[in-house]
Amino acid sequence: MHLGAEAITTNCGFLSLFQRELAEAVQVPVATSSLMQVPWVQATLPPGKRVGVITVSKQSLTPAHLDAAGVPRDIPCVGTEGGREFFRVLIRADHQDMDIDLATQDILDAGRELVARHPDVGAIVLECTNMPPYAAALRDALGLPVYDIYSMISWFHAGIRPRRFG
Repeated sequence: MHLGAEAITTNCGFLSLFQRELAEAVQVPVATSSLMQVPWVQATLPPGKRVGVITVSKQSLTPAHLDAAGVPRDIPCVGTEGGREFFRVLIRADHQDMDIDLATQDILDAGRELVARHPDVGAIVLECTNMPPYAAALRDALGLPVYDIYSMISWFHAGIRPRRFG
């Protein structure tokens, strides 16, 4: 019987900076950031379409983060800095509790801004771990595929523990 971890995940998209270091330090697969999905999602899109990213803080998402996750530096990206809730709670820490309706509006506003600025966006990857509860609303509003840390870990887990078919 094997004891120990079969795989390791982290949750914050900004932890892409530690992907290589963690993978080199352990003997199991490692997935640090939802941003790691960008190259795979890009490969699924038709010619002329690109992946866009919504992040909690565009200013904090540096070229080093993108490079570590294999993300093109010119990726269309919008942050929630101008929103009502995400940046206020997660970055400025003005409150500990997040207002779900305001957070939903932040994600929808960011998504609409992203596709308005970049009409070639054909799918979205959400950087922040706190964004998966809003992915379905964003998909409904924009009609585009939306990926997040939950979709990444679901995919990752499917390889670690494949489903058995009877």
